[in-house]
Amino acid sequence: MLQRFLCCALFLSLSSSAALAGNVRFRATGTVANASGLTGVYSGITAGQPAELVFEVTTPGNDLVPGHQTEYAIVSSSLQMTMGSVVVGTSSGTPTALMRNNDATVDGVVAAAELPSAKNLGFSFTSCNGTMFSSTDPEQNLGSWSGPFYCVYGWTVSGTGTWIEMDFTTFEIELPFTGDMFCFGDGTQSVACPCANNGLTGRGCDNSAATGGAWLTAVGTTSPDTLVFTASGELPNSLSVVLQGNQNVVSPLLFGDGLRCAGGQLKRLYIKNASGGVVSAPQGSEPSVSARSAALGDVIAPGATRYYQVYYRDPSGTFCAAPAGNTYNISNAVQIDW
Repeated sequence: MLQRFLCCALFLSLSSSAALAGNVRFRATGTVANASGLTGVYSGITAGQPAELVFEVTTPGNDLVPGHQTEYAIVSSSLQMTMGSVVVGTSSGTPTALMRNNDATVDGVVAAAELPSAKNLGFSFTSCNGTMFSSTDPEQNLGSWSGPFYCVYGWTVSGTGTWIEMDFTTFEIELPFTGDMFCFGDGTQSVACPCANNGLTGRGCDNSAATGGAWLTAVGTTSPDTLVFTASGELPNSLSVVLQGNQNVVSPLLFGDGLRCAGGQLKRLYIKNASGGVVSAPQGSEPSVSARSAALGDVIAPGATRYYQVYYRDPSGTFCAAPAGNTYNISNAVQIDW
């Protein structure tokens, strides 16, 4: 039986022994299950809205119980909590994350942070059979989990009468993002989204599914080329194209229901269908980004810069109808310096 618990206290290091190396990003997605006592920046959050939590930890960490518990400092500027159209980060204090491996048969991650308006983030998920992680080193446990992978969980925002509770959809441990994100459809560009359809902070213009827009990220290295692009927040099964350009269009171009900044010599690197609104490329036996680009006639030299976006099908004829929009949309952009 699933049980929920809230963990709002920050963790204190019991040992200073260093462990592990390399920063790692944690991401959880889900939906708002309950919301009450909402004021200020939190007003407008309702049950059923999408939720997302992203944070990056700094390693090495501190071993509390060697091999079983390691505490990590969360990079304060990296923590972003999205609930519907509300986006908040840390406000003060020292946010921390605790990673457990076969700790009394428990594997899991627990995190705590202070949010704006005297609210507290409490985050925890636990696998009780001790088989989810191989160690307390997050770099050795990269992956994605979905469905009922937890036995005890909690993801809440609370304080001064406020209670917001999220249900999990996925949990991911991944390498930090590569490249620089830009060309946001969140109202910060010199050119507005074509139908005033602003997306959430850092994403593309919103779409007919009201996901807050598609969010393109990249992980991996350029030498060797292990880059993988992931666009989330699309429509569930959208036909999607990973687009590469060799120029940055400084003043964004209207492109369907969104904004395009990748320009110059354009290459359609990968064409595939999203699953659950998410598409990643390259995957499996697919050629690397640089190999695919070369095969299409654009050999990327060391030191060169390329610009990437994912455009995707949004067939609604009424959401952002022509001539202002069209039946497709596009993510934010990512700049990769090779």
